[in-house]
Amino acid sequence: MIYRIFLFLIFTILSTFGFSQNEDAVLFSVEDKPVQVSEFDYIYNKNNGDEANYTEKSLREYLNLYINFKLKVERARELKLDTITSLNRELDGYRKQLSNSYLVDNEVSDQLIKEVFERKKKDLRVSHIMVNARDTDLPDKAQAAKEKINKALELLKLGGKFEDVAGKMSEDKQSANRGGDIGFVSAMLPQGFYDFESAIYNLGIGETSEIIKSNFGYHIAKVTEERAARGEMEVAHILLRKKYKGQLVKNVQIRMDSIYQALQNGASFEEICKKHSQDSKTSNRGGYLGFFGINVYEKSFEEAAFALTEDNQLTKPFETKVGYHIVKRISKKDLNDFNKAQKQLKRVVSNSGRFEIARNALIGKIKDEGDFKEDKSVFEAFANGLNDDFFSFKWAIPELKDQELFSFKNGQKSSIKEFAAFCKKESKTRLRYNKRAKAKEAAKTLYDKYVTEQAIAYEESNLENKYPEFKALMREYREGILLFEATEREVWKKASSDTVGLEKFYDANRENYQWSERAKVIEYQVKTSNAKELKKIFKSSKKIDPQSLIAKFDPEKKMIGYKELVVDREDDKLANLKKWKVGEISKPDVDVKKNQSTFYKVVEILPKGQKKLSEARGYVISDYQDSLEKKWIADLKNKYKVVVNEEVFKSLIK
Repeated sequence: MIYRIFLFLIFTILSTFGFSQNEDAVLFSVEDKPVQVSEFDYIYNKNNGDEANYTEKSLREYLNLYINFKLKVERARELKLDTITSLNRELDGYRKQLSNSYLVDNEVSDQLIKEVFERKKKDLRVSHIMVNARDTDLPDKAQAAKEKINKALELLKLGGKFEDVAGKMSEDKQSANRGGDIGFVSAMLPQGFYDFESAIYNLGIGETSEIIKSNFGYHIAKVTEERAARGEMEVAHILLRKKYKGQLVKNVQIRMDSIYQALQNGASFEEICKKHSQDSKTSNRGGYLGFFGINVYEKSFEEAAFALTEDNQLTKPFETKVGYHIVKRISKKDLNDFNKAQKQLKRVVSNSGRFEIARNALIGKIKDEGDFKEDKSVFEAFANGLNDDFFSFKWAIPELKDQELFSFKNGQKSSIKEFAAFCKKESKTRLRYNKRAKAKEAAKTLYDKYVTEQAIAYEESNLENKYPEFKALMREYREGILLFEATEREVWKKASSDTVGLEKFYDANRENYQWSERAKVIEYQVKTSNAKELKKIFKSSKKIDPQSLIAKFDPEKKMIGYKELVVDREDDKLANLKKWKVGEISKPDVDVKKNQSTFYKVVEILPKGQKKLSEARGYVISDYQDSLEKKWIADLKNKYKVVVNEEVFKSLIK
């Protein structure tokens, strides 16, 4: 399947994404089937890139190319290739694959990526009040946590100072002692804190949030300050420790000042680091720490590093709890380049919990836009009738009335019978449940999954109407498959199987299939790093045959290999050959990584001559295909009516 589309793209030199579907002028038609300017303009511009100069010559060449493409597609439709079951099944597979990817990329990933990208542009200083609460808590404890966080919110709304309430009620003792201050944070926050992140990035300075749930409990957040994001910096460092085996080391600061002075006088940072740095993990790597962002290292380290404004700039010596450092800035990530950040952010976002949250939000949006209506009583009646058999393979679908379960506004409906069949098919999901669980709860999980699948199916059916670029791409796939099948029948198979026609074509074009002057050579491969030994082998190869060479220098047959080849005079293998004659040897080509040298010895000069059909078969078939295709296109132009609107065409010329 991939092979078809790959060939389609090669043969048509086409691509489709994003052209406008608004009504526009018709550039040309094939058998009264119109092709509009927007379609042609996008394809022309996309494939020419910076060279899309819109000259008459360039536009005319592309117009002819696209007309030929449409002629072949018209022939495919006439042959009713668009009714072949296997081809339509192939297209359905493409559509399913594309629509799944398209929904995720357009509706979920793109929005999340843009959201993170924008949030990463600023760091927020945040305070919070936290009450511990886990999903596994017993009911009494869970209720107590809710009451406590509600009480904290009530105190704030009554005018209580955030710092005071945090100090008295927050169960994050570390920040409670600072009035709830947790310092500066930046997107993306850890797993389970997406709602917290969204809340704080939607607050203004001094504003307080409502209650937020995270994996750790309940929070009330307040933003106290914001700054341009520090982002991520790539650094190396030199470290002198203040303690050795638990004992304070004397004169550490003085020694570091001396190192700094040496660096200022031009000493190599890497060499100094290797010799003096006491960070054993990085000293042999020039002190390289890689990229880091805020809240990774100690505050004094972060402040000193992010104060550097240029690459290769050094900090003055500064102190942390560990010792004294000198930091070198290597690079800093550009927070404003979306194209650079997009790939990395997509990978991170797709593997985060926020992706599932956003996907669930998408399903909700689809249901709203699709006017989703459900009859919960139908599901309730079905679920209430289930027993423990539901958790086994032997479960049988009960007798059911054909009642509608839910529907969408486009007429897509699902009945309770269809849902029951879905449950039967989802045996692995049913069997995962412990029999102590209620069958109704398991059925509810399956019901949610079924609704999600049907919502996705609804959205997929609507993609052509909602997204013009999706419609365009599906048209290209459809026409690409037809083009491939038609060309295979009319050209490729014929060129390969038409023996008589191939021979006639070869006879008529024999002069195109000639041997250039060639040489029969011996390729020697010598595995040795000993230059003197290689020189001796090279010198001896001029006088003796390969077997004698091996017997003399490599009796165990571990070092010298050879093979006979026939190569053209222009072949790169013989580029080092000084003279074109028998006995001449090329200079050794040394591959240091493989510890191998290669050279060639000419043993016979082969003159120019006629290639036999068997010797040139691949080239002849290729040329014969080109000939058949040109004739095919000429026949199609005579067969089908092509009308070009020259006035519209000339309006494209710039």
